Amino acid sequence: MSYSILRVERVKGSGNTKGLQKHNQRENNNYNNKDIRHEDTHKNYDLINEKNVDYNKLIADKIDANYTGNRKIRADAIRHVEGIITSDQKFFNGLNEREMSQFFKDSLDFVKQEYGEENVLYATVHLDEKVPHMHFGFVPLTEDGRLSAKEKLGNKKAMTELQDRFNQYVNTRGYNLERGTAKQVSEREHKDMDKYKKETEYHKRELQTVKSDLEKLDRQLNAHISDLRVSSDFEYENEVEVKKGLFTAREELETGRKVISAEEFERIRQTVSSARDVLDDYEKIRETDFFKENEELKSKNMKYAAFSIEIDKENKKLKKEHEEYKELFTKYQKLTRGLYTTLRDSFQGFDKVYDNISNKLQQNDKTAVFGQFMDFVKEEVREQERTKQRDIDIER
Repeated sequence: MSYSILRVERVKGSGNTKGLQKHNQRENNNYNNKDIRHEDTHKNYDLINEKNVDYNKLIADKIDANYTGNRKIRADAIRHVEGIITSDQKFFNGLNEREMSQFFKDSLDFVKQEYGEENVLYATVHLDEKVPHMHFGFVPLTEDGRLSAKEKLGNKKAMTELQDRFNQYVNTRGYNLERGTAKQVSEREHKDMDKYKKETEYHKRELQTVKSDLEKLDRQLNAHISDLRVSSDFEYENEVEVKKGLFTAREELETGRKVISAEEFERIRQTVSSARDVLDDYEKIRETDFFKENEELKSKNMKYAAFSIEIDKENKKLKKEHEEYKELFTKYQKLTRGLYTTLRDSFQGFDKVYDNISNKLQQNDKTAVFGQFMDFVKEEVREQERTKQRDIDIER
């Protein structure tokens, strides 16, 4: 007999939400997942949205419309929960196209019943991978209008009961499934210990390389900012009285704008866009929680108990290095956002030029990641500004 599978997890930060959006809506040109059959991507569909949507904007709109709490929402509050619903290949092989669509519609009804229809963001069905599945997302707003992922999701026992309820629900719709965990979800827990140790060593070396690359980019970015502050290579639209500006160059009193040279802008763009590779490496490392995996591996594979002390030491080192990298990454994010904001506020028409370059880069597979990173930086700045404005509105 086949199994019913439902999993949910908290999504931390707008950057992770953006990453899920691009994966679910197939907005990237290249994917590490080799199971994706790009020739079948056109078969994917969303049961809620007719076209691609901006997850972060959708989340912000729902919170603005439905949040009625008295307290100001914390900056680190969970605003997005992602879930997945699926079964095994045998189950889907027994369904025709209409029946499969109905299964996901029935599953979506369960999600709406559990978390509130007004809170659901998307329900994207993927038919271009090995096993059909549906990604869904919702804003964890309570019935009385508070934002609380803890209350909506509960503890481990609540997650078990959720899986039970889902299995009972789909069976009332005639699917005759057993409650279970997908093999592909748990297979990582059963890896051979030697292979696991080799993999952790690989990621440890990879982390060191990424840290080195990030430090290099940090120095390069600071050098660009220093050059701008002492440069006099600016053009002017009008001959008017001048004063000292941000970069110690002349500034027009009439417009308050400076025009940077195309060569200088291109040099800055190359620095910012090249950071996309570092970002991709960071995402790969961040998504692999070595410490958590090792703890689960020890509890479920007692025959490896003799290796536990050694693996604990190994993972404590990895955890410490991962925290160091997160600190460096946060610093680089601040520098990048600061540079974008400074350029946008200082140069007339910057947004238009910035968007044109981003779009042109994304039209070419070889440079697409650079354009995507430019979009990432812009979205991060906008999200910060939206959050700041909401906080101001709430305080009023």
